[in-house]
Amino acid sequence: MIKMLGNKPALKKQLEKAGKLIKRLFALKVVKIILWILMFLIFSPFILFFILRPKVQNDINYGVTFSNRFAEQMGLNWREVYIKSLDDLEIKNIRLVAYWDEIEQEKDIYDYSNIIWQLEEAEKRDVNVILSIGRKVPRYPECFEPGWWEELPGDNLKEQELLEYVKTTVNELRRFDSIKIWQVENEPFWPFGECDNPSIKRETVLKEIELTRSLDPRPILVQDSGEGGLWKPTYDMGDYLGISMYRRIWYNFWGIFLGRFIYFQYPLGHWTYKIKANMVGVPVDKMIITELQGEPWGPRINSELTREEIDKSMSRHHFHSTISYAQKSGFKDLYLWGVEWWYFEKINGNPFYWDTAKALFK
Repeated sequence: MIKMLGNKPALKKQLEKAGKLIKRLFALKVVKIILWILMFLIFSPFILFFILRPKVQNDINYGVTFSNRFAEQMGLNWREVYIKSLDDLEIKNIRLVAYWDEIEQEKDIYDYSNIIWQLEEAEKRDVNVILSIGRKVPRYPECFEPGWWEELPGDNLKEQELLEYVKTTVNELRRFDSIKIWQVENEPFWPFGECDNPSIKRETVLKEIELTRSLDPRPILVQDSGEGGLWKPTYDMGDYLGISMYRRIWYNFWGIFLGRFIYFQYPLGHWTYKIKANMVGVPVDKMIITELQGEPWGPRINSELTREEIDKSMSRHHFHSTISYAQKSGFKDLYLWGVEWWYFEKINGNPFYWDTAKALFK
């Protein structure tokens, strides 16, 4: 005890010396700069959140994406699903798809009957349409090129035929007032789908956009991935940016998990989309959530999934929470993905998703 007390003066002296050294250290300009940088890095996310945080929009415009191809793949009568969607759900905003391999099965022989029928029914009900055209459009495998096109020699010839298809399509369908926006290509630069023959080039997409503009004055939307896209380069090509909004998926992420597919929830808060838009310079009022997850994502087509597999990515809780998440994200236009599956579930004894969406649209 006496020894410890005898060390007190020495300890006090050491502490005073250390204090002087710390003062000198913090007096250095370079240390002050480093401290300011650290404080900025720590507090800037909180400052950005309070400045740029989204607010729930009044009178959100809800809609759906409808694919006649996907409805058929699930064994449904796609015309029945479409009419029920318009009349029972009372949908007023819809994204429709013109499938190239369906329209031009033989070179220079065009059959627009399916998409014309959809547009005519939309027109009767004053429904607003975003029409997706081009080579890469909604639903897997993403790219829908005719077989004869894939056999053409050389990328230049393929590009010419693609542009001819776009030209013919716009000329054929521009008579429909229900079309409010042309969507040219769907996530053309996002590496998802089977589109390697050849890969989609930015120059080609720009030519498609310029061609569409020359034929019709309505605005153009280009789609990007909401979770991984850069956004600004895609937005700069058109008038509107469409993005996806997914919560929980089943994917192998380009083989980085040794080729294994996993269920994965994106670690993104609802506020991240609006903050990212502001940071990259895309006006929020020029963005549309064109693909809000409203169906499961699993190892097989939705109509073949077990209830256990469905619940891993789109349980009733997931459905409610995803809609709430999107509402809080601050966007005005929300187009849900999955109306075909809702109808499949409904006619097979589970009307929950259909009825929940019905309440939302009304």
